Amino acid sequence: MKIHSIDIYALSIPFVTPYRLSRIYGTVTDNQSIVIRIRTDDGPSGWGEANPLPPFTEETPAGVFNLLEGTLGPVLVGADAGNIARCRRAVDECVPGNPTAKGALDMALHDLAGKAAGRPVHALLGGSLADDLPVLWPIGSGTPEEDRRVVEARAAEGFRSFMVKMGAQPVEREIRRVAALTERFHPEIRFIVDANQGWSQSEALRFVDGANRYPLALIEQPVDRNDIAGLARVRAASLAPVSADESVFSPVEAAALARAGAVDALSLKVSKNGGIAPARDIAVLAAANGMTCLMNSMLECGVTQAASLQLGCTLGNLVDCGHAYMSTLRLTDDFTDFGALVTDGRVRVPDEPGLGIAVDEDKVAALALRHASVGPARASQDAGA
Repeated sequence: MKIHSIDIYALSIPFVTPYRLSRIYGTVTDNQSIVIRIRTDDGPSGWGEANPLPPFTEETPAGVFNLLEGTLGPVLVGADAGNIARCRRAVDECVPGNPTAKGALDMALHDLAGKAAGRPVHALLGGSLADDLPVLWPIGSGTPEEDRRVVEARAAEGFRSFMVKMGAQPVEREIRRVAALTERFHPEIRFIVDANQGWSQSEALRFVDGANRYPLALIEQPVDRNDIAGLARVRAASLAPVSADESVFSPVEAAALARAGAVDALSLKVSKNGGIAPARDIAVLAAANGMTCLMNSMLECGVTQAASLQLGCTLGNLVDCGHAYMSTLRLTDDFTDFGALVTDGRVRVPDEPGLGIAVDEDKVAALALRHASVGPARASQDAGA
């Protein structure tokens, strides 16, 4: 099963509602993804997706597109798509870093492997431990009244876990948000707070001091990604478990966090982590060090969501709350049917071959702002040109 060609598409899909994050990221209004299709010489195609989000990632959408078109794609044309390990080594030897670009290729190769075997990817990873998983719903930075309205509306749809974005407002105001939510909805609803690096170490410790009286499922990335000592101090002071997101892109960083005893959990994002294979390596390392994993998202479309689900359902060390499988429901459009898997606050694990979703190729082409093809008939042009 040789790789014949690779199609690359740049997409921009607005959110239904703009997403207010921490002071580091501001407000995000749309999803900017790079979607790829790997074609093989004997028929099957595999789909992948990259979700760069600067400054969360060093990679940009334009940079990922250009790297896939000009460097990584040509390296894989003619390679054996059935040997994922050799394909990954080829791109790693070609260019260091760039996990989201490489992650798109990894997802597409796993999709192909599953389709070639006639089995879902989770079966190739050892098998699914669950038929479905609970799904969280995110709440952007806002007021207690805005938070309450979101929880009430989504709880009526079956959601029982919510990720509350913080780090854009004064700490005392954020503590009041936690108080209002937990006093109103606990114990039926669980809350994760995510500061996205929005606090200094002293601010994070002030937050923990005020929030310790309220039950929280997780406190995610309270301080700068490089402040491992700060994470450890927050963890020592917090009654709620502490999770790392921006601090863990690779297994190397996961190992450093484990050695420092800095966190209780790791936030896995298959695009951020470079694909299914390295994300799985991080999950295994986490389990070996007594840490749990949250399956999180990069504001992504259905391909990445599907890849994340194929991995997440195989892990025995998931956090005991909802996971981020609602991303496509927040977009004004999507080119997959992943959203249909989410009902009553849970996501069903599909048994169809590969990533287990259907991709509307015509819609991908219609949504594309830019398209390139790497292979025998290489071409590059703006959509509609």
